[in-house]
Amino acid sequence: MKKLLLALPFLLFWACSQKEVAEIEGEIVNANGKVLYLDKLHTSSTELMDSVVIGDNGRFKLEVEVTQPDFYLLRLSNGKLITLLLEPKEDVLMHIKGPEMSKDYIVEGSKGSKLVKQITDTLNNTKAKLASIRKELNEKKSDPNYSSISQNLLAEYVETLQNQRKFSVDFVMKNATSLSSYMALYQKLDDKTFTLNENDDIQYVKIVASSMRALYPEHEYTKAILHNYKTLENNLSNLKIKQLIQEKGASFPDITLPNTKNKEVSLSSFDGKFVILSYWASQDANSRKQNSTLSKIYKKYKNKGLEIYQVSVDQNEDQWKEAIKKDGLKWTNVCELENGSAMAVRNFNVQQIPANYLISRQGEIVGKNLYGLALEEKVADYVK
Repeated sequence: MKKLLLALPFLLFWACSQKEVAEIEGEIVNANGKVLYLDKLHTSSTELMDSVVIGDNGRFKLEVEVTQPDFYLLRLSNGKLITLLLEPKEDVLMHIKGPEMSKDYIVEGSKGSKLVKQITDTLNNTKAKLASIRKELNEKKSDPNYSSISQNLLAEYVETLQNQRKFSVDFVMKNATSLSSYMALYQKLDDKTFTLNENDDIQYVKIVASSMRALYPEHEYTKAILHNYKTLENNLSNLKIKQLIQEKGASFPDITLPNTKNKEVSLSSFDGKFVILSYWASQDANSRKQNSTLSKIYKKYKNKGLEIYQVSVDQNEDQWKEAIKKDGLKWTNVCELENGSAMAVRNFNVQQIPANYLISRQGEIVGKNLYGLALEEKVADYVK
């Protein structure tokens, strides 16, 4: 009994000294002598946890105390980084094929980190494909067959966006109990555009928030997503109340884009008007021909309640504005030059250029892709 009592303090000390440590080791090609840092990624800041000078053979080893799943950043002094999702006691093995870090690496021993790599790789591939399509659209502008080429490329652009959205939804539904789904919810195609950005997507936020609240009630990411969900719910509720007040029953999503003076204008700002929603490109011959028809119709019916809200898929500001000036377009023209108005194209499932939708005073779509005399006759039916 006396021996047990003497041993007890040592046992207690040993137990208290045991920590939930995750180890990360591996190699980085062509990074000898560089400093590798390991940061903990908080919701609004980062915290340095460990660092190491990479050896002559490219080898490194880092460790960090982990008590629950959390996001971490592996980064070099050149700013290149890899996001990891670590759990207690994981032994993570990594092979990083160069100082570009996130573009080419293998990770084993961490399920969460592999999921993070999956969603990161998919988004990077989507961004690269969208950039390639935008580049080709720009390069082909002088091609005499640009009209048909642009239609095919635009259809491919929309399909790429839809595929990314489908991947994000499927990923969240399959991995709702993993913190990686938190990351999937908030991925962006660009500074302004989330991969999940429709009102109905609040359901996926709710699924992940409920799962995290059950599994990690005190986690900072749980608190963050619960706050975000409440904000989204309030915004959606206010939107529905606004729609009820307006008694609009609109059958289309809204668009808000900057005009030629960089002032944001919404499609919904023309409530109560008969609106031609027109999609075009400054370098597309058929679009320019359609502008002539629109000008004729607008001049005839603008004082009778007709408005035109024209969305350009251009990415060259000078060409866009020059075409507006040359064609004498007097109505609202908007464009998100950074991405060719990608979300406005996607939300209305535009498959060709030029394209149009006709929206009645009551907010109902009453026509689609009408041109020439057919367009003028349809407008005449509703604007009297």
